[in-house]
Amino acid sequence: MTSMTVVIACDTFAPDHNGTATFSKNLAVTLQRRGYEVHVIAPATSKLYGTFREKHDDTPIIVHRLKSYRLPFQPSQRFVNPMRLTNRVNGLLRAIKPQVVHIQSHINIGHHAAAAAQLNKIRLIATSHIDAQSLVENAILAPKFVKNFLTKLLLKDAARVFKAADAISAPTKRAAQMLESAVRELKVLAISGGVDVDLYSHLPEPSFNSKKLLYVGRLDREKHVYILLEALARLPKDAGVTLEIVGGGSQANELKALAGELSIDDVVTFAGELSDEEVINKLGESSAFVMPSVQELQSMATLEAMASGRPIIAANAMALPHLVHEGENGFLFKPDSPSDLASKISKLFALTSSEFAKLSSGSRFLVEAHDLAATVDVYERLYKGLEVIETTLDNDPEYEAPISTTKRFANFVRRGSKSIERGTNGVIERLGDARGSVVESFAEVRFSIERRGRRATKKLSNSLRRILNSIRKDD
Repeated sequence: MTSMTVVIACDTFAPDHNGTATFSKNLAVTLQRRGYEVHVIAPATSKLYGTFREKHDDTPIIVHRLKSYRLPFQPSQRFVNPMRLTNRVNGLLRAIKPQVVHIQSHINIGHHAAAAAQLNKIRLIATSHIDAQSLVENAILAPKFVKNFLTKLLLKDAARVFKAADAISAPTKRAAQMLESAVRELKVLAISGGVDVDLYSHLPEPSFNSKKLLYVGRLDREKHVYILLEALARLPKDAGVTLEIVGGGSQANELKALAGELSIDDVVTFAGELSDEEVINKLGESSAFVMPSVQELQSMATLEAMASGRPIIAANAMALPHLVHEGENGFLFKPDSPSDLASKISKLFALTSSEFAKLSSGSRFLVEAHDLAATVDVYERLYKGLEVIETTLDNDPEYEAPISTTKRFANFVRRGSKSIERGTNGVIERLGDARGSVVESFAEVRFSIERRGRRATKKLSNSLRRILNSIRKDD
């Protein structure tokens, strides 16, 4: 056990569903269970902001939610106004008095948390989950020269922030080398994001005969889910292969329309955003997992699928070849090639049952190198200033340069239930200050919204009424 206090600063955190949010949540929960006092600084996922004690994986964590705004064209992502953000974070750090600040990127909250850590002479650990070029390419609509200029600005900012850190990490060797090549004189450790393998040990072996593919992730352009739909449309009509897509994003409606245009809407199911427990259940129901993205710095969703013992079909791009070894736990397909992906799907379900079982065993074996406990062990050493001789990943000798959330009120509650739940689900208490006194309980918020209907107006506190009014304006 340790009395060390750690602040994890990130621009996305649970209940968001993405690799950075999942890593940050897993790290915070594991550290808290090991006796650390963990504080998370993250954007609010609705208009509900302040300091709260939230339950994540049944573990109470103090989360400081900063007022945030929706990003244009990105309904599941929110942005914190950077004006005077260093002062706000600085105030939190002075109240919390941590021994370590661990940022998850050099952008926005990470940038200002790093500056505040320097002001207070606090040990700074930086993890990079972002490729600047990919971020600009997919998040901004602008001419090429503007994107190149913005990429250079991001890299200059990365250099300033990361060079001030006491230790720097990235989730794969490839991501580490990309950062080293973009920012000179950096030494970046490759430390896997990690996955709690035990959470998936109870799942049944994948059913070879059901031929059910699963994709879990954001439905945004850079994930290239449309390639997966086009590949499915190229399979023979009697192939018997089905696909379930879990997640939400800016392209959700477009992808549903595409499935209809391709006449595969009878074999494709869009499940929307699900809880972590529901995702685990979906993995247990699937035969195999598919990841068509070409910009994964690691892919936590793929790691989780491997932990569940699912064969993987993934694009042969970025860090995915680190996870998917051809013929050992699945197959790699040519990026952005629906025909090659279709052939790999056909190849997978043409295997014998014993060959298919071998791929399943291969996934469980290969994921052991990414065990969450080993990942947190390494970060504990970094927090304490101890030397890290080995990371949780092998070197990558084949690295190539980067390619590049009355009746009218009741109707409102139904329409906004997902947004409201994102803002309140998991929140136990609102805290009066950074370390502690409870001023309001939220134990019954989700129950009241989901189960009590018209009686909700009588049961909700005055505070929540104000929050709902704010959300109404926001939505």
